[in-house]
Amino acid sequence: MTVARRSGSVLALIVLGCDGGAPAPAPGSAMDRLSAGAGHTCVVERGGGVSCWGSNADGQLGDGTETDSPVPERLTGLAGIRGVAAGSYHTCALAGDGGVFCWGWNVGGQVGDGTIDNRLMPFQVAGLASIAAIAMGSYHSCALHGDDSRGESCWGQNTYGQLGSGSDMNSGAPVGVFSLPPSTAIAAGGRHSCALLVDRTVQCWGGNDVGELGDGTLDAHAFPEPVTGIAGATAIATGFNHSCALLADRTVQCWGGNDYGQLGNGTKSGSPLPVPVGGLTTAVAIAAGYNHNCAVVEDGSVQCWGSDTAGQLGDGSTYDSVVPIPVPSLSGVTAIAGGSFHTCAASADGTVACWGSNDSGQLGDGTMTGRSTPATVAGVVL
Repeated sequence: MTVARRSGSVLALIVLGCDGGAPAPAPGSAMDRLSAGAGHTCVVERGGGVSCWGSNADGQLGDGTETDSPVPERLTGLAGIRGVAAGSYHTCALAGDGGVFCWGWNVGGQVGDGTIDNRLMPFQVAGLASIAAIAMGSYHSCALHGDDSRGESCWGQNTYGQLGSGSDMNSGAPVGVFSLPPSTAIAAGGRHSCALLVDRTVQCWGGNDVGELGDGTLDAHAFPEPVTGIAGATAIATGFNHSCALLADRTVQCWGGNDYGQLGNGTKSGSPLPVPVGGLTTAVAIAAGYNHNCAVVEDGSVQCWGSDTAGQLGDGSTYDSVVPIPVPSLSGVTAIAGGSFHTCAASADGTVACWGSNDSGQLGDGTMTGRSTPATVAGVVL
């Protein structure tokens, strides 16, 4: 589950604003280089190399093994990388020349090599060049083209129409998203995808069981449909079955499933239409995990809301929150990423801290002990 900006942000479920509103950092910034999957985390370090840690049962760490690692592992064969995006059990990287490399679980073809065989090491996806941004969903992947068309291609599982191709057929190679207007950012969730358009509206497609497409219905769509009532959006993020948009006034609206309070509106009632996140008025970046969200606010601190089963909200407890609550001891944050049950943040000095579930080592602190407050990842600098 990830999102991405046209300028190259490729992180698990996080985007900064484009073209005004929240300031968008240049390609290769910290916002591009941090991503969290279901149980693993990856970063692009200074110098353009990629390191990953955590769960590796399907090769999602890309180190040629299927062995979990509680400390960062540097991938071989990747250089000049400007962004990384983690899906549930697969990962892709965006190279400086616009090429895309993927690895990990491939049951739906989400690695893009035309097979359904897992890839334990990076493989370059054919037919993709001059890509501006990538986003990983649970079992599908998407790429935003960098040419004037600003078109999008997706590949992998398509049971719910999340590829946007107009069908429900899986594809092991990229296929174009049907009828999508020019876009500046993309996001991929559990069974759906969304795009931020040039006009700052949002369109979504795919599964819609609980209203995650935001069109006021519970009907799935195999091609993009407008999200009702969203205007002036500067960023988007998608969780498993919910979606959020950051607006130019630095407020946030979310829609879809809300069993854990992930819509942030003070309730646990789902909504097929966007609802405001309560009390959040200075957000500059957003991230969506499986059933939780986080926002970086203008003073460089972080607030999170939704599910806290494993301490992924970072406040020292394991109690869900239906409204944003602050993460203590974090300042100067420049990037944020949400996994299934963990969260990570990068600070201005390039260090990374993670918190939440750590059963596979996804916090990167050398242990497999969960933490409900941030812990520094050893040995990586963005």
